Amino acid sequence: MKVQLVNPSAPEPAAAEATAGLAHLAKSRVGVLENGKQHAELILTSIAELLGTSHGVELVTVAHKSVAAAADPAVIDELVATADWVLVGSAD
Repeated sequence: MKVQLVNPSAPEPAAAEATAGLAHLAKSRVGVLENGKQHAELILTSIAELLGTSHGVELVTVAHKSVAAAADPAVIDELVATADWVLVGSAD
C-alpha cells in the first residue's frame, strides 16, 4: 500500500510506502478534535466509525475548538487522557 502526502505550501514530498498498512491501529482508541469547519465533525467521526468497523478502533471522545484559535489546554489534556491518537481538523 502506498501513501502519498501533499503539502501545498512546500515542495511535493516523495511517496512513502506503508509496510503495515493500518494494522497498527487495531483495537486503538481514537479521539476527534474538530475545528469548527462545516461538516468537520461528521467527516472525522465517520472516518473513526469506518476504522472501527474495519480495524476495531474505538471512538472515545469528540472535542471542539475554534477554527481561528488553538485548542484549550483542558481539551488537549482530555484527548491525551482518553485517546491513543487523534483525528484533527478538516478543510472546506
